[in-house]
Amino acid sequence: MKKFVIVLMAVMLVAGIAMADKPVLEKPVPAYNGNSRAAEVEPNDDYMTANPLVVGDDMAAAIDPAGEMDFFAFTGTAGMEVVFETLAGDIGDTKMSVYDVDGVTELAYNDDGGEGYYSLITFVVPADGTYYVQVIGYGATYSGTYILTAAEADPPCPTPENNTCEGALVLPMATTFTVSNCGATNDYSPTNGCTGWDANGLDIVYYVDLVEDQQFTVSVDATWDISIYLLTDCADMESCVIGSDGGNPEGFVFDTGVNPGRYFLVLDGYSSSGIEGDFEVVEGYTPPMPPPALEMASADALTLADATTHLRDIGEASFGPPPAVADFTLPSPCPIYNKP
Repeated sequence: MKKFVIVLMAVMLVAGIAMADKPVLEKPVPAYNGNSRAAEVEPNDDYMTANPLVVGDDMAAAIDPAGEMDFFAFTGTAGMEVVFETLAGDIGDTKMSVYDVDGVTELAYNDDGGEGYYSLITFVVPADGTYYVQVIGYGATYSGTYILTAAEADPPCPTPENNTCEGALVLPMATTFTVSNCGATNDYSPTNGCTGWDANGLDIVYYVDLVEDQQFTVSVDATWDISIYLLTDCADMESCVIGSDGGNPEGFVFDTGVNPGRYFLVLDGYSSSGIEGDFEVVEGYTPPMPPPALEMASADALTLADATTHLRDIGEASFGPPPAVADFTLPSPCPIYNKP
């Protein structure tokens, strides 16, 4: 009896440890807007009642009531590589498994491979057939919405030219463009708090040369939690002068003031889960302010010398000092001859 009690207490302790609440996320995961192509239909609590899941569709689903499980069926061909991911609704934490064609043999499992405490599995189909994806909450008390995505994996991307500052591309001024971070790596994260958060995503870099009193504006949007910031020195993460990570779209207006020079715009992400996708960038600038106009004095109060000096000052303020002129000597006067 004593041995049984000890074993029972040990089992309860292990279970308690396994289901202990996870640390509160430093930053909440923003809700994902799916493509609305599919919605869960209950009941789907086992593989025999699984909802069909088509690769390319986003499935809007929910764990409700708490503790239930959802099953989805997809058909694949041998060698096909599929990425399954749960994305943020309001459940906060999911666990996901992929089962074989028999519906009971687990082939893959993941808890926190996605953003925050959501799940991600990259699955290579072993043979032609119908397989099953199971999604549950982290614990028996978890309930809420989520979106299940299924996408056929793309071949690996080459490393982009502007993966780091050494290959930074010139930023075309006053334009709109879309660019992918596919193939990029995580190289930068400001340490001076200029965005308010860490930036551990896949980053790409552009540069822009600005003059005094010039305003640079940028707005960037994406489908995941992104971060953007401006550096003066890529070797110094304290050199971030401005950044944004407050909820998509991200953006800022930067005024150079008396600090002209080259600035590096880094398009980054908050999460370290290696999310690939497109940045939609809108950026522009304002011309520098012209020099202040010199007030012209009254003509009556100016002598010829004063007027000459005043006009010279205006010219130098607008165009800079005149170029240096080499010294030269006037030739001797020509002889004067009287007419006969």
